Amino acid sequence: MPIDVPPTPPARRRWSLGAAACALAFAAAACGSGGADAGAEGETRSFASDHTDEEVRIPAEPKRIVAIGWAVTPLISVEEAELVGVSRGTQDMSLTPEELERVEELPDVGTDLEINIEQIAELEPDLIISGLASAMEYDYSELEKIAPVAVAAMNEPAEWKDMNERVADAAGVADAHAELIEKYDRRAAEISEEYAGVLEETDFAAVAAYGDGNWTLEHEKSFGPNIPSDAGLRFSEEAEDGAFSESHAVEDLDVLNDYDAVLIREEDGEPEAEIGKIMEQGPWKETGPAKDDKVFAVPQLGAMSYTTGMLVFDELEKRVLQKL
Repeated sequence: MPIDVPPTPPARRRWSLGAAACALAFAAAACGSGGADAGAEGETRSFASDHTDEEVRIPAEPKRIVAIGWAVTPLISVEEAELVGVSRGTQDMSLTPEELERVEELPDVGTDLEINIEQIAELEPDLIISGLASAMEYDYSELEKIAPVAVAAMNEPAEWKDMNERVADAAGVADAHAELIEKYDRRAAEISEEYAGVLEETDFAAVAAYGDGNWTLEHEKSFGPNIPSDAGLRFSEEAEDGAFSESHAVEDLDVLNDYDAVLIREEDGEPEAEIGKIMEQGPWKETGPAKDDKVFAVPQLGAMSYTTGMLVFDELEKRVLQKL
């Protein structure tokens, strides 16, 4: 099950040892950056890509990049990224309105797994960067005939930050991308400090629904909570089996009585359609957060990018924290 269409927790696969080491190395420096052959046109460097057990050679300074999947989100707002084409898909939910406009100005090379190989070839990229989730198991062999391919794949939602940093590194824009991280971290710290009292006494639940008649409780590392938790909102850590989310029947909505407040996704000014259906049912209205009027709809909840994350911070402050 693809990570970016998440009715149930996706299958988990281990990265190659080289890719895992690369992700860990971000704490100290961008993986594979620099080196003796960085700099002049035509020179290459190594990158630990998630689609192969061996490191791949990519341009030291790529000039024509096609980004697909979640690789679009960390690059679209970095002017230094030399994008010539992008894919569309579920990752669009993590784009700001301005970023969506930028995406629409660039050549479209497909949607989700339906990637247009011929269109990418016509763009003559010197590097193709993919952020398609590992569970998608995409075959990159045709793309490799066009240009070097660098893949940074997520196994679960909370890995979006490592994915973003690796994508920025592959594109040669790690320094510019780091500025977004600094702004994000600074805004998160502001909120956690200003609302420390409220946050200390509030347990949050994030609730989603995907049209199967059930509802999903999202834990700290799932789609909904992972950005709010950076700002100090407290969520349950994980399900009993270690999963980042769990599906429940409507009859089990009393689980929400263990929480002080509930966050749900908003769409066009209303609760997202599927969660709206759950909210219309009797058991929802009997839960503690519903009775206490502490159910909050938050635009772009579930986004996984630094730029959209800062918008989520603003909405959390205005719609949630100022009202608790």
